[in-house]
Amino acid sequence: QLSAMARMLSLKSDHHWSEPCFDQTSHFIKDILPENNTFLDSFYNTKKHMEGLGLPSIQIDCCVNGCMIYWGADIEMISCKFCSQSRYKTRVDGSMKQRKQGAVKRMIYFPLAPRLQRLYASPATAAHMRWHAEHHQENDMMRHCSDSEESKKFDKAHPSFSSEIRNVRLGLSTDGFQPFGQSGKQYSSWPITVTPYNLPPWMCLKEPYMFLSILVPGPKNPKQKIDVYLQPL
Repeated sequence: QLSAMARMLSLKSDHHWSEPCFDQTSHFIKDILPENNTFLDSFYNTKKHMEGLGLPSIQIDCCVNGCMIYWGADIEMISCKFCSQSRYKTRVDGSMKQRKQGAVKRMIYFPLAPRLQRLYASPATAAHMRWHAEHHQENDMMRHCSDSEESKKFDKAHPSFSSEIRNVRLGLSTDGFQPFGQSGKQYSSWPITVTPYNLPPWMCLKEPYMFLSILVPGPKNPKQKIDVYLQPL
């Protein structure tokens, strides 16, 4: 069941299925399978089932101007402590009363620790987490960031960290994109990706080993305020 649901979600992602399309396809597959099968018949149930893998995503409210996030000690605040902008959208109903409608802006955080734990939980990947220190460098050729002079200087400067080769070394990158093309500029977002540099180069560049850690909402470039969104990471 778990394998089937994972493949269905992969198909949805690869071919841009809508939720109704996913639901109809799931209903069709469940109907043609033998009775009393355990195939799930909706996108909602599939997502709930996959939560058992322990790879959660957390939605965190943000200031509309990017001044702060409502997280940690500030999670109960209802307005920005820097620019005083409201945390929530408001609407006026028929009785002319204002009601909260939801956060003005939200980021998505994908906790890193459970994803790293899975690299050590599988024998197939656990051994590769030592590759950066155990591989042989040929002819002084740089095939991996661990072959660089900067990496060697880092190891000498931090011997307590580098002495344990299973310690995780991470690279962080970010760039903005418009998921709906030029017609949707107001919907731009800034994914922050983390890559474990312990792995060999042919694994570092593969999608399963590049973790989407934070999705920062647009439309503006976070620029100097990127550190605000990096706090949970």
